[in-house]
Amino acid sequence: MKKICDFFEFSKFFEFFNKNYLHLHQKVVLYDYTTFFGVIEMLDANLPKYLAIAEWMKENIRNNTFKYGEKLISENQLCEKFGVSRQTARQAVTTLEQEGLVTRRRGSGTYINYITSARKVASYNIGVVTTYLDDHVFPYIISGAEKVLSKQNYNMTLRLTRNKVHNERTQLLSLLESDIDGLIVEGTKTALPNPNMDVYQKFYDLNIPVIFINAYYQNLPCNYIINDDVLGARLATRHLIENGHTKIFGIFKHDDQQGSNRYKGFIDELYEQDFNVDDRNILWYSTESQEDVFSPSQLPILAKKLRSCTAVVCYNDQIAMRLIQLFNHTDIDIPNDLSIVSFDNTSVAEIAAVPLTSVTHPSKEVGKLAAQSILTMIENPHHKVNYTFTPELVVRESVCAIKN
Repeated sequence: MKKICDFFEFSKFFEFFNKNYLHLHQKVVLYDYTTFFGVIEMLDANLPKYLAIAEWMKENIRNNTFKYGEKLISENQLCEKFGVSRQTARQAVTTLEQEGLVTRRRGSGTYINYITSARKVASYNIGVVTTYLDDHVFPYIISGAEKVLSKQNYNMTLRLTRNKVHNERTQLLSLLESDIDGLIVEGTKTALPNPNMDVYQKFYDLNIPVIFINAYYQNLPCNYIINDDVLGARLATRHLIENGHTKIFGIFKHDDQQGSNRYKGFIDELYEQDFNVDDRNILWYSTESQEDVFSPSQLPILAKKLRSCTAVVCYNDQIAMRLIQLFNHTDIDIPNDLSIVSFDNTSVAEIAAVPLTSVTHPSKEVGKLAAQSILTMIENPHHKVNYTFTPELVVRESVCAIKN
C-alpha cells in the first residue's frame, strides 16, 4: 500500500470502507499507517479495537519480538501507533494482564511475565548432550534423568560430542532445529575458552532453559549441577598422606574443568600439609593426547616418572585402570610399590584386579536432579540451580600404608 494520505485521512478512509463494505467481506484489516520506516501493521477488524490490539501484542510476545522480562510497549505508544484513545490502549493492556501475560509495576511500567509469555506448546522432549556414553559415569546419569522425565511423560533426545568443540556446535545447532522444551548439557572442554557461546545464547533468546552438569563455562551465567572436585582431590591426597606417602604423583586432564579443579585440590592439600610441590611429578593430558600418553609404547616413560613416587592421584578410574594394566608388564606392584587413588567410584573400581580407592561421583543423583531442575525451569524460568554435591572417599585395596 502506497503512502497516499496522512494518518488522519487514512483512518477516515478505513472507517468509511468498513461501514460500507463490511457486508461483502467476512474479515477485513485495519492498517496502521506509520511514517517511521514506512512500516504497516495489521489488526483484525472483526474484533473490538482493544481486543485487536491485545491480539497484536500477544502475537509479538509469541514470536519473541516482545521478549519475556522486558517492558511492554506503553499505552502512549499504542495510542500513537494505532490512533486510538488512551482508554482503548489501557483496555488492551488490561486484557493481557487478566490473561497473566503481563504484570503492572507501580511507578515502573508493565512487564512481560516470564512464565506465561515464554511458554510455547510443550513438545515433552528434553535435549541431553553429553561428552561420552561409553564412560562408566554417563549411563547412570542418563538413567537417573530418564527415570524422572518418563514419569512426567517427557522423552529425551540424546546427543554426544566426544568432547570435540565442533561436535558440540553441530549437536547444539541440530537441537535448536528440533522441538525441545529444555536442555541438559555437559560442556565440551570446559577448562578452555569455548567458541560456541553464541549458540548457547540462542537457547536463552528462545527461552529454552539450559542446565549444565559436571562442569560449566565460567564466562556464561548459567544453572549447573556439579561435584565438588576440589574437595574430592583433597580427600584423595589426604588419604595418601595419612598412610605415610610423601612423594605423590598427580595425573590430570587439562582441557576439562574437573581436571583443573582436581589439580587445585591436590595442590591445596599438599601445601596445607607443608609438602613441596614438584612440577615434574605432575602429568597433564588432553582429550586428543590420552590414547598416546597411556599407550604401551609410553610405558617406559611412565614407569620412569612414577618410580620416584610411592603414590599417584589419577584423574579418574579409567586412567587408574590403564596404569594398572600397563604396570602388569613391569616389576611395579600395585599397591605395594605404587598406591593409587582415583575419581568417580565407577563399577570398574570395584571389580578391578586391585579394587580402587576412589572419590564418589553421584552420577544417578546428578541425572535425577538435572531432570527435576529442568522441569521446574520450564514452569518457572526464574528458578535458579547452582548445586554442588559433596563427595566421599570409598576406601578399597589400592592404597598401601608406608611404615616408618
